[in-house]
Amino acid sequence: MNNQKLTRRSVLEKSAALPVAGVALFALTACGEEKPKGLVCADPNSLSMAENSLRTSAHYVEKSADAAKTCSVCSFFAAGEPPPCGKCEIFQGPVNAGGHCDSWAKKEA
Repeated sequence: MNNQKLTRRSVLEKSAALPVAGVALFALTACGEEKPKGLVCADPNSLSMAENSLRTSAHYVEKSADAAKTCSVCSFFAAGEPPPCGKCEIFQGPVNAGGHCDSWAKKEA
């Protein structure tokens, strides 16, 4: 067994090193890590308040949670440039072909 006494000073010194070690660990894990960026066909900052409000109320997302219900197979979608962007008749503007909203309706064959 160790004969070293546990003093308040030694506890304070060791606990002061913990935040420094935490910051160093966080910096190392974040270093060189790039978050994947999805294609945003319509920058929300370039849209009017009314357009943003419509998209928000229809719960529009750039990537659909259901692969079978994407904008590309919606009756309101028309393909556009650059792919995978297109135009939505409801939003009167660009949308992602892989997106989805509450107004989604399957395109009739």
